[in-house]
Amino acid sequence: MPRSHYVKARWTMAGVHAFITDSLQNIYQLADKIPPHQEQEFAFFVFCATQSIEHHHHLEETYVFPNLEPEFKTDVLDEHAAFAKGLHDLDNYAMAVMGVSQGKKYGQTVPDPSKTKEPYDGQKIKRLLETLAVPLFTHLQHEIGWLEPEKVRASGVPLSRFDEIDALIDQHIRNELDVPSSLVFSLYHSPPYSQAPHLPWILRKVIVPWIAYWKHRRCWRWFPDYSKQPFGPLSDA
Repeated sequence: MPRSHYVKARWTMAGVHAFITDSLQNIYQLADKIPPHQEQEFAFFVFCATQSIEHHHHLEETYVFPNLEPEFKTDVLDEHAAFAKGLHDLDNYAMAVMGVSQGKKYGQTVPDPSKTKEPYDGQKIKRLLETLAVPLFTHLQHEIGWLEPEKVRASGVPLSRFDEIDALIDQHIRNELDVPSSLVFSLYHSPPYSQAPHLPWILRKVIVPWIAYWKHRRCWRWFPDYSKQPFGPLSDA
C-alpha cells in the first residue's frame, strides 16, 4: 500500500473500481446461463453487487469528496446521478426476484410478504447492466483522473484530512456494511494483484474466509477464479 496519502487515495479508488468492473462483467457473462434451481441464489449475488456499489458511492458522497472541499472539488454528485436510476433498477429487480426488501445494513435482506416475487429473467439483468454501463464506467474513468496525486497535492488539501476521512469510513463500514454479504462479495471480486482494499489482516485472512464466507456459501459458486484467470472475468470480455 502506498505511504503517501495523495497516492493512496487514487490507489484505493482504483482497487474499488477493479472490484466493480470485475463483478459486473462476471454477472453479465453469467446472467442468462443460470439454471432455474439457482435463480434465487444468483439474484442475491446480483443484490450483493448493487449494494456494494451503492455503499461505495454513499461513502464518496458523504465522507470522501465533501471532506476534500473546499480545496478540491469534483462533479461526483452529477456523475452519480447519471447512473443512479440504472443502479437502483437493477438493485430493485434483484430484490423483487427474491421477494425481499433491504435490511438495516448494506447487503442485508429481510422477507417482505407484501411483495409478489417477479420471475427471474437473465436477459433483463443484462439489459439493465447495458443501460448502466456507459455512465458508470465513464464516471469510474473520470474519478481516477480527478485523483491524480499531484492535482490533489496542488489543491492544498492538508494531509490530516485524509486521516479524518479514513476514520469516518472505517466507522461507517463497521456499523453499516453487512460483512457476510457485501464485504465477502467485494473481496472475492478483487484481483489479488490489486492488494486493495486495505483491511486489517485478521479481517481479510481470518474473519472473511473462515467465518463470514460460510453464511451465504451457496451463492458464492460464481466467484471468479483468479488463479486460472489472473485478470478475472475481463479475460473473456
